[in-house]
Amino acid sequence: MDTNKKPISELMTRTVCEVKTDFSAAQILELMQRKAVSSVLVVEDRLTLGIVTERDVVRNLHRKGGLKELSCADLMQAPVLTVEETDNAMDVYHLMGSRRIRHIAVTDAEGLLVGIVSESDILRDFGVEYYMRFKDVGGAMATDVGLLPAAATVGEVVGLMDERRHSCVFAVDDAGLPLGVLTERDIVRLCHEHDHPEDLLLGATMSQPVKSVKQDDLLHDAVKAMSEAHIRRLAVVDAAGSVCGVLTHHEVVNGLEGQYVAYLKDMIQSQEKALQSRQAVVNEKRLLDNILRSTTGTAVIAMDPEWRMIYCNPAVAAMPKLQALATKGRDLREALAGLGWEGCRQVLAPEALRDGRTHMQLLAWTAGTESFSAELQVSLLVDDKNQPQGYLLLVR
Repeated sequence: MDTNKKPISELMTRTVCEVKTDFSAAQILELMQRKAVSSVLVVEDRLTLGIVTERDVVRNLHRKGGLKELSCADLMQAPVLTVEETDNAMDVYHLMGSRRIRHIAVTDAEGLLVGIVSESDILRDFGVEYYMRFKDVGGAMATDVGLLPAAATVGEVVGLMDERRHSCVFAVDDAGLPLGVLTERDIVRLCHEHDHPEDLLLGATMSQPVKSVKQDDLLHDAVKAMSEAHIRRLAVVDAAGSVCGVLTHHEVVNGLEGQYVAYLKDMIQSQEKALQSRQAVVNEKRLLDNILRSTTGTAVIAMDPEWRMIYCNPAVAAMPKLQALATKGRDLREALAGLGWEGCRQVLAPEALRDGRTHMQLLAWTAGTESFSAELQVSLLVDDKNQPQGYLLLVR
């Protein structure tokens, strides 16, 4: 796998399941069940107006009850976050992680829909070398798993799914042994077949038996088992057979975060070389520490030694108030001063950031009834001789 160098067009699915704005929720549920898809896009004249995912169905069932009387507008999310087909696959992955979404629409340069990419599409690009980084299931699984007794109602299931963002809930006995599972796709099916599925019982609607793996099983074998069974999740059980975790496509793909750090390092080096006609050797450990201290919802901007912006990830463009930070070649201090940090030129100096120190700043804007705040973290990037080579700004 060399996702670092691939455009997202090489990973995306070109055949998109589409609906129009005049579709009803009932029609969308029927289509999602019949096509066995996890999302549909609301499209008019190749312009993407909204998206309906399995998670949207779960959320609406929990918060509104029966869905069949709802319209497309009631069910869909809008506006839709999109990327261009030429965008780097690793940047798109990081944007999906920062926004906590599992699907993203892909457009051409004119903004017209050309495809869709999901976590499953990214997962299909993984090679054996990726799985060797984790080796066993325990290194990738999530321990926060939804467990309920079989006597629980579907309403309780979707409540747990919605509040804790679970993609499934396992029915377990008193010893924690798995009896069955109810997934987001099952919820779509139940909403299509019943006016008020929330009143049904988990034991009567769950799928069984549950496919499971152990913590010390090889991750590659577990993902292969999911692919062969055409499922997206496995229960992880301990030595006694009790459920202790869950392995889904999401957990496996999440392991790419470490690779994103390496990709970002490569981007900084290549951009500095283009601007300064020399190779900047960035201290990998220092950069790794900087990135790992950030959260997945972080905008990343890199500067050369003269504070000129040379790189920003897609999360910057996704924050409307930060558009001033997305102009390559512009002095970052000038941009920050325009955003309200008037003393940034005095505060941000190499001596203030040496020896791995960072500077934190909280900015806030108010425009009418809207308010926006951001936490800034600025760090110095150095080479292997501890000489300044640029700066890194993280915005949360």
